[in-house]
Amino acid sequence: MKRILVLGYYGFGNFGDELILTALQDELSEVDCEAVFAVKRPEQYENPLCTRHVFANRCDRACMRSAFRSCDTVMLGGGGLVQDVTSWRSSLYYLGIPLMGGLCGKTLIAYAQGVGPVQRLFTSHLVRTVFSRMSLIDVRDTESRELLRACGLRNSTIHVSCDLGLTYLATLNNPISHETHREPVILACINPRFGWSAEQTADFLDCLASHYDARIELAVLFPATDEAFTREVQERLLSPAELILTPNPPELVRRCHRATLTVAGRYHMAIVGAATGSPLVALAYDQKITHLAAAFGFRVIYHDTAAATAARSVLLGQSALPSTCKPPDLISLRRNRIERLRHTLSCSGT
Repeated sequence: MKRILVLGYYGFGNFGDELILTALQDELSEVDCEAVFAVKRPEQYENPLCTRHVFANRCDRACMRSAFRSCDTVMLGGGGLVQDVTSWRSSLYYLGIPLMGGLCGKTLIAYAQGVGPVQRLFTSHLVRTVFSRMSLIDVRDTESRELLRACGLRNSTIHVSCDLGLTYLATLNNPISHETHREPVILACINPRFGWSAEQTADFLDCLASHYDARIELAVLFPATDEAFTREVQERLLSPAELILTPNPPELVRRCHRATLTVAGRYHMAIVGAATGSPLVALAYDQKITHLAAAFGFRVIYHDTAAATAARSVLLGQSALPSTCKPPDLISLRRNRIERLRHTLSCSGT
């Protein structure tokens, strides 16, 4: 049985990456393999979803050396791991371990991986060096594929599926009916990277809440970077507002589905809204938001738009991006991705 070392931004309290961790465990449980997930503080987790899976402390060098030596395959396990905007050092970590794996004859896999932005020449060179050694390249969107092509991967086969969290939410055992009664609630996740001040953000949310006669729920999906800013916005709001710290995926799905409107200032907040078909507007703090919006046809706001103008455009329905395609068949994308992984593992050396 093949043993996979899975790398990701797991254990840091980011809702999106924790959702990806759960989703990847779910998919790998359908594959005949063992998996070691490199996470920060493994003790924060209960038992893995599958008995063939274990957690390894990514901060413990001896633990990681053991996990690396015992694996047949190194996998980049989803999310925006390959980029050099928020930190170029993270690319060295997430590309350096697979590079060592390739040099040691291990199978390399990128699974539902987001790629970019890549701005530095050495990062682009490292991307090309590592991805050219991969036996399976599966990316979450066409933009990631095009960036890999731009980095020099001319001859590699690059499959496009979608975000792991998106397919996981679409395949929950008890999908929520779209006929659920909506309540007068604006569910908002805000992010200081968007570029608005706390005052501008509060004005925007107050305009929406006033129109819908709604209260505001402020969901904090990544407390390390968003909580202080969210509390600052809450203090400036005129509308009643409740702070919701680190909701779990089922809870966020329920809240999103019953809300009159969801304001997504994080990528995986937009993922939840898209997966549930909820009324959604996103704050385009990153290109991946506009890429997702183009696929699903939801509305986006840009930081150079005044708060009052942005609110009016939402209420008038003027901020919708034209969809470039029909929303993807998430169940088929998931099934095909798992089949490609099975085939790759079966064909790799013993």
